[in-house]
Amino acid sequence: MRRFLSAILLVSLTMAALAKPPARKTLEIYYVDVEGGAATLIVTPAGESILVDTGWPGFESRDAKRIQAAMQQAGITEIDHLIITHYHVDHFGGVPELAKLVTIKNHYNHGELPNPPENSSQTRQYANYLAAANNKTTTIKPGDTIKLRSLKGTPPVTLRFLAARGETLPGKTREANPVCADAKQMPEDKSDNARSIVFKLSYGAFDFFDAGDLTWNIESKLVCPSNVIGKVDLYQVTHHGMDISNNPVLLKSVSPTVAIMNNGPKKGGSANTVKWLRELPSLQALYQVHRNVAISNEQNTAPEYIANIDEQGSEMIWVSVDAAKKTFTVTNGRTKASKTFASK
Repeated sequence: MRRFLSAILLVSLTMAALAKPPARKTLEIYYVDVEGGAATLIVTPAGESILVDTGWPGFESRDAKRIQAAMQQAGITEIDHLIITHYHVDHFGGVPELAKLVTIKNHYNHGELPNPPENSSQTRQYANYLAAANNKTTTIKPGDTIKLRSLKGTPPVTLRFLAARGETLPGKTREANPVCADAKQMPEDKSDNARSIVFKLSYGAFDFFDAGDLTWNIESKLVCPSNVIGKVDLYQVTHHGMDISNNPVLLKSVSPTVAIMNNGPKKGGSANTVKWLRELPSLQALYQVHRNVAISNEQNTAPEYIANIDEQGSEMIWVSVDAAKKTFTVTNGRTKASKTFASK
């Protein structure tokens, strides 16, 4: 009888071990193809998940299903933290459909919908979003953080918010940024893009910057008169690569090693933005989720760095960060080719 019970216990322990996902030693970042919307999935070494924006609604829940597929590739079944950068349909419209597929534990945003709304659909979309969040959301302010779990033997993962609702973290004016001598202003952007949530995520020597759809003048406030971002390893190209964002003063200030653009075949991917990024002395690679079919091949990045060459496609780009080696590796889902870079 004892042998029988011991055998049962051994089988139970083995099954439990198999059911438990293996501890990861890397930080993972997935750029989900949501056809010119935005969805970035981050999974920490401790298995904690952060999703930034959810793509479009409709299309038979296309974007929610693609996010779920990315989650499956990452080995997770729920979203611990969902950050909505701002209230445009390509960023928060997919929340209700995603909430039907997976559990979302915590919701973060920049506060209530601005009044008056920008269009007739925004109020309804916002109501649907709040209903999917059970009317339980956290309003983010510059300087706030999300406390993330650490895995024993690895550095902590920190996520700090630098801007929200048009307000930025104050800089130290005694550390003046010399790049600001070239700063220029654009007409005020009164859309919700300018109120996007902005954050920096750090893991050991690695720094990642994401600014949603933040536009030119607020970008300038983040680095002028002083740079509150610092230099980063990975730059998520802001606003799908549009050139009313990606202020060259900010680009020069953060000096990324790699930039990844989550654009669509006909949305984002401005030739100016590609040019500005290519001119950065620090930049070693520019990736695009889609080739921009509205401009020439030469105005896009090199084909080996594009996940979807044709208009139809659902390939991702993903990043794996090894803090021990002080490196990060970017993989193109179409070609399966990987390239490794040193963290700063």
